[in-house]
Amino acid sequence: MTARFATQLEIDQWDDYIIANPDGGNIFQTKEFGSIKSTNNWKTIYVVIDEIYILILERKIPILGNFWYTPKGPGITSTENLKKIIPELRDFAQKNNVYAIKFEPELLETEINTKNLKKLKLKKSKNAQAANTVIVDISRPIDEIMASFSSKVRGNIRAAQKSNVTTEIVPISDKNCAIFYEMMKQTINGRSHVRKPEYYYNYWQTHYQSGAGLFMFAKVGSDILAMDFITIIGAKAARKDAASTRDHSIRGASSLLELAAIEYLKTIDIQQYDLYGAPPSSQIKNQNHPFYGFGTFKVGFNPQITDYVGCYDLIVKPSAYKIWYKFGEKLTRRIYYILHHDLYY
Repeated sequence: MTARFATQLEIDQWDDYIIANPDGGNIFQTKEFGSIKSTNNWKTIYVVIDEIYILILERKIPILGNFWYTPKGPGITSTENLKKIIPELRDFAQKNNVYAIKFEPELLETEINTKNLKKLKLKKSKNAQAANTVIVDISRPIDEIMASFSSKVRGNIRAAQKSNVTTEIVPISDKNCAIFYEMMKQTINGRSHVRKPEYYYNYWQTHYQSGAGLFMFAKVGSDILAMDFITIIGAKAARKDAASTRDHSIRGASSLLELAAIEYLKTIDIQQYDLYGAPPSSQIKNQNHPFYGFGTFKVGFNPQITDYVGCYDLIVKPSAYKIWYKFGEKLTRRIYYILHHDLYY
């Protein structure tokens, strides 16, 4: 078992290899995501170890060396999988002047997983992507899926239908990106950081052009009430971005839009629909949590919140990592935000 850089042929077919990983692929491990981050001051690296394909983002940190981050990866399904690849990956990182690797596998946050990660001498670190979410199993018949929704969601869907709300897939054009971005800013309303419009336009259109992303709008006449940006990889889809109007009397447009999304995704054999992002399960009833409103909407489609372990660091060079952990990462993120007015990760 040897870690190596992917060949050009493997890179050309990267998403197919990602889908073949034990986790079935993740949109944050795709070639599209790598190309987007390469325009955001990251270097994209493609690594293969024990038939696990790993997209890694690299930044050079003065004095310390190279920092590697594998968003929502590696694509494993157990800590045992991780245990097998860590020794070779650590050696490979040392050869490439790396002092630490930030892992972000979608492993469930269980007592046994947490203990095993500590045994692997991984250091818990600050999350970069959403560590909590709501996932809807859409492999079932549509009637069964709808029956699993809360009574409130079903009532909202009926209300939207009675108000003649319609849904449609629309092109991810510059015009539609502008509409989406402005409504998304209003929806988020300061509860989390909104990147520059150029980042989102590139993100949305890159996925659209490769067939890995789509826009869905809910409307009454010409009035747009709700919007979703949905990513697709393998048998999985994710509601990566969403927005809805706050000043319209019609109820239920967002709920109807999710039903329409599920109905469409089933036609292309998607099995799992990730509503992407929620408060931790322990905080779902905390009205002071910044994602409380988002969470209460999403648990209407599945009351079970999925809690992942979040981010862990593999320490490659202890002395350099000690500086990074104590103040280097925090300082780097702060400086990056001052210089670029954007998130580091």
